[in-house]
Amino acid sequence: MNSAARSVAVLAAVLCFAGPGRATEVAVCTDAGRFVIELADAQAPKHVANFLEYVDSGFYAGTVLHRVVPGFVVQGGGVDRQLRPRPTLPPVENESHNALSNVRGSVAAARTADPDSATSQFYVNLADNRALDAGAERGYTVFGRVTEGLSVLDRVSELPTGAAGPFAGEVPEPLIAIRSIARLDAAALAELPEQDRGAALKERALAAAAAGEHERALEWIERHRSLCLEPDAELLFREAEAAAATDKPLRARYVLEEYFHHFEEGEPTHAAALELYRTVTPEDAGQVVASAGSLAERCDKPGAPDVPDGGTATLDEMIAAQEAVRGFVAGSERYLECLAEIIDDEAQSAAFRNAAVGEHNNTVAAMEALAQAFNAEVREFKARE
Repeated sequence: MNSAARSVAVLAAVLCFAGPGRATEVAVCTDAGRFVIELADAQAPKHVANFLEYVDSGFYAGTVLHRVVPGFVVQGGGVDRQLRPRPTLPPVENESHNALSNVRGSVAAARTADPDSATSQFYVNLADNRALDAGAERGYTVFGRVTEGLSVLDRVSELPTGAAGPFAGEVPEPLIAIRSIARLDAAALAELPEQDRGAALKERALAAAAAGEHERALEWIERHRSLCLEPDAELLFREAEAAAATDKPLRARYVLEEYFHHFEEGEPTHAAALELYRTVTPEDAGQVVASAGSLAERCDKPGAPDVPDGGTATLDEMIAAQEAVRGFVAGSERYLECLAEIIDDEAQSAAFRNAAVGEHNNTVAAMEALAQAFNAEVREFKARE
């Protein structure tokens, strides 16, 4: 195909990107700003469905843009702020022969050398990278394009980079986190006054939550999220609460971890958020459950001690609890070391290593939650003196 014919083909692909009907759009909220992705529902249905499953589960909240190559790509969606990988769903089948090209602004699925290995990670092309397209061999599947905010990613690409965590290079400094990715309902947003849109959405979300209409509350919160406003403690807590009530424990967990990242104990909902976090059980999500039994055989997982009520506990009870917390921390550190050996052992199956990653993240979060809870009760105890 000559260059003129190829340009026509690429233009045709762009013009019919959405296929019949309106394309699904998502708003990506990052530390650096907001950008919008229009998804190629018709041309890459498997990748779009896979991506939206991660979006709807809250998976991307707290992940980072961990790879930046100026003039090439910005990549993210797989590791958290500590550069720890998150357990993923099974990989999706390659769809790179879909006439969509890796041109500037297009969004494609990151993968390994295996064409069918794409999971949660995606990248945005900062230039025309047609060498990544399918030819005789399968390429990298384009499943969307940035329609707003590409300049945000251009600015990210200007950050200095270096080695960090498990990555030998190309990690930006500072890290840019994805605070959330939410479906964008432009028509619903247009029905609200632009000036007070955020406040109106928050009011409706809280009213639905108060009425026990959890699915409705999540709809309003999703629309609020798509505006990419500053994190709101009350909305994050109500989102986690509604997610837990509608059997979405993984979403509740990720939302609460964002809550704890942004807000400390002074928030009115903080104690309730800690309590909710203890009840969320994400271990049954994805591949984590597949190897839970095997992990128990390899590594000794400590049980978290009860935290006494600082308002009524005796001094002896508080001292005993302190010792129990220290013992739990020491046992957890040994457990993390055992899990790290599994994570780093490439001879283990992907499912087993993913299960270890999930357990590692859960254990770190449990240690942090227990420390916060115990310290709060210590302050309560001291206030009685």
